[in-house]
Amino acid sequence: MIQTGLTNVTNAARLGRPRRRGFTLLELFLTLSMAVVLMTLVNAAFRFYAVDMDSNDMDMRRTMLASAVMQMIEDDLRASLHPEPLDTSALETLLASTAASATGGGNSGDSGDPGDAEAAGMDDPALEEEPVTSVSGVAVLQTPGLIGDQYQLQIDTSRLPRLEEYAMLMDVDPGNLADLPSDLKTVTYYVQAADSIGIEDPLAKLDATTSTTAGGLVRRVLDRSATTFASTSGNLAALGQTGELLAPEVTGIEFSYWDGVTWQIEWNSDELGELPLAVKIQLVMVDPLVAESEQEPRLFQHVVKLSMAKIIEEEEEEDLSGVGL
Repeated sequence: MIQTGLTNVTNAARLGRPRRRGFTLLELFLTLSMAVVLMTLVNAAFRFYAVDMDSNDMDMRRTMLASAVMQMIEDDLRASLHPEPLDTSALETLLASTAASATGGGNSGDSGDPGDAEAAGMDDPALEEEPVTSVSGVAVLQTPGLIGDQYQLQIDTSRLPRLEEYAMLMDVDPGNLADLPSDLKTVTYYVQAADSIGIEDPLAKLDATTSTTAGGLVRRVLDRSATTFASTSGNLAALGQTGELLAPEVTGIEFSYWDGVTWQIEWNSDELGELPLAVKIQLVMVDPLVAESEQEPRLFQHVVKLSMAKIIEEEEEEDLSGVGL
């Protein structure tokens, strides 16, 4: 009787509370699968966010670098110098009158004959200095001004020398030309090809494994007298190794010059007599740490207006229809 009662109590207790059951193999497999899928989605979300943030950061850095480079070129262009040609008509008149009086072959008051001015030596072509252009693209203008083509720009700027420019006199590097503190500088912009003999990247010197010359945008600021002497004396190798590598990210640069009607790809202030009304600058930039095949170059454009420029007046052709020509 006692055993039967205990059995009934035990059965009643089992019926009164739920039975403990474990996870089946199917439930465990489904749970692990859902966890793996969830972790994969979370990892993909974090990776997409990191790549997107890195891409946005690189775009922002390129934009800031392009803005700084454009501002530097704009400051140099706005400081460009081009003096007005000297009016020597009064001197020509005086010399012509003096020559006519000395020879006794004409009236001293008749000073308007251009032949007398030529006799006085005022229009001798040998006295006119022609611009000297070297094979490396370095040009020496007769008067300070601007000369450039589609891929290189050279301007003469006028600024007061800064105090740190006097420290450059202590530079003992034989590969660089000695610059002189002066208020008349020749500034040149061009893109240096990679693996060429030219300007070395200062940061590349810290890496012993790098033995090639980096390409990029080069800015050379040198005294105009030193530039003229180096160009005319044939010291082009040292001139090509003098300058500063501004941005290795710049792989291409183009200049265009506005004459008031169309954009020109070349300009020479000695031949045209004036500065261009505006200069258009186009920069092509890439990330030097990423292969070019894996990225798309970005193009930046900026137009700089020159306040000292004047419209070039074209000479009117004489109407010769009345004489049958």
